[in-house]
Amino acid sequence: MTQTPEANQLITNHNVRIVTLTTGERVLTIFAEVRTEDEENRVVGYRLIYPYTLSLGVANEDGTMPITYERWCPFSPVEEHRISGEHIISVVFPDNNILSNYTEKLADYGVKNENIFFPEEQKDGDTSEPTETIEPVVDSAG
Repeated sequence: MTQTPEANQLITNHNVRIVTLTTGERVLTIFAEVRTEDEENRVVGYRLIYPYTLSLGVANEDGTMPITYERWCPFSPVEEHRISGEHIISVVFPDNNILSNYTEKLADYGVKNENIFFPEEQKDGDTSEPTETIEPVVDSAG
């Protein structure tokens, strides 16, 4: 079956990213910059909100490779971590299926889709930025 280009189009109206760290870990997270509050407004680090490590599981009989998700830091109920850019190798958008699985996990924390996704650019050329960003919710259940 051939899919149309629209069916394969990567969903990009969100801040969910796969961050590859210098440790080799791949972290699926809501990704944001930490900036100075002065007039320079420099990026001084990054926020990882609701981070999960991604890894490949054992191959299925049909040749597919399942992806496993584990909390990045299960030792703390805090779901927002700050890191420096020196620890990051790359930052990319996740596959649509990974994004869908992740948003289902975030729903367990009470994070709604309207707090993850922002309006897409309008066809008439409107390139306005979203006015609200997600505020992290601390997970007290661990």
